Amino acid sequence: MDETGIAGVVATTLLITRFAMAAIFIRAGTVNQLAVANYEILPPSLVPAVAVSVPAGEVAGGVLLLLGVAPGMASAVLAALLVCFSAAIGLNLTRGRIFDCGCGGRTVPQLISWRHVAVNVVLAALATCVAIAPPTGLELLPGPRGVFSVELPAGSGIPLLLATVLCLLTARMLAAALAIRSR
Repeated sequence: MDETGIAGVVATTLLITRFAMAAIFIRAGTVNQLAVANYEILPPSLVPAVAVSVPAGEVAGGVLLLLGVAPGMASAVLAALLVCFSAAIGLNLTRGRIFDCGCGGRTVPQLISWRHVAVNVVLAALATCVAIAPPTGLELLPGPRGVFSVELPAGSGIPLLLATVLCLLTARMLAAALAIRSR
């Protein structure tokens, strides 16, 4: 594969990552009951403001990624947010505290675990990759470029968007089927 082909694969992978991150954060922000008080990290007076602003920030970041509005900046902010989530969960786990993280919505309580920390670290790494080298293509307002510039092969943006949406829907249907089967 020549250098252009490798750059195209990298750009395609980063674009798919951008759309997947958008879906993850839009979902998280809309179902998040955010059990901020459970973490016992913030002063009680700040809990209500953080409980409202974090889900709003998640949804806003996801929408910015989806639309391609300053995706490098949005990814950097979301990566920082994921690192904060990992630190808060890790701190509580080292304290021996286990409680509902608030990320599963009201109907699916999820206890914090080291798995949450690992997933958040992986997502933070992916968001950092998008921040460092935001792929060009399917952007309404590119914003500042990252350290590297990678371009999508001409004409591949819309098919990639459709393929990503199909993959995310398929993953969601499989998760629902597994949930039903495990009952």
